[in-house]
Amino acid sequence: MVNNVCVIIRHSVADERFTLGLRNALATQMGGYETGLVFLGNALLSLTGAIPAYLAKTLNSYLENEGKLYYLAQDLRDLKLEAGDLAFAEAKGVDSEDLAEVLEDSDAISTF
Repeated sequence: MVNNVCVIIRHSVADERFTLGLRNALATQMGGYETGLVFLGNALLSLTGAIPAYLAKTLNSYLENEGKLYYLAQDLRDLKLEAGDLAFAEAKGVDSEDLAEVLEDSDAISTF
């Protein structure tokens, strides 16, 4: 039985897979599943500035419903960014061991 779901987004906001991943995370959460949303690599760049209003609304709805938002701290360093550069303060930086734990605790993982 699926209780925990992890949605991984690896693409920037300019890629349709970003939108699909974000919508999937919100739909999964609204379906009653504990959902973790993980941004990896260049997807982090999408969290540094303004994103289209409908995507911001989708992400804010996800976060308002106790959604968990993670990013790999090493990716942030590789992109020469700091946590303060992210537009969403709820985003939590994790190391690879913590990310592995998030993934191990997930019954289903979707990657976009």
